[in-house]
Amino acid sequence: METDRLRDNKIIVILDTNFLLLPGRFNLRIESIEDVVERKCQILIPTNVISELNKIHLTGSDKISKEIALKLSERYEKINLEGPVDRSILEYAKNNKCIVATNDMKLKSDLRKLQTPVIFLKKGTRLALEGYIE
Repeated sequence: METDRLRDNKIIVILDTNFLLLPGRFNLRIESIEDVVERKCQILIPTNVISELNKIHLTGSDKISKEIALKLSERYEKINLEGPVDRSILEYAKNNKCIVATNDMKLKSDLRKLQTPVIFLKKGTRLALEGYIE
């Protein structure tokens, strides 16, 4: 539905767990997604991503990345998704025109099959967009 895809004329971007960990690992700004997409974006974080972040046990610099991810997640609107994170994001993407931001290889592959655009970190230095945005 058009209103699901665009809210206030913004393209919806769903963040997965490992993408939320990138700012702490690579000094990445989430806002740079708009530079890649070349449009205003509405960043949504699934509630099950937040739950997954809270449950995973990380150490060292990854623990700091997790703390940064949880702090960053407070800035963005949440979307209520339940169940396994990847499956729920795939289901949402299948039913709604959106972009998914992930570095998970399996999820990226599954999203390609659905012809869903994907934003990912390329070579640890910059974001890239794969797929077509209407």
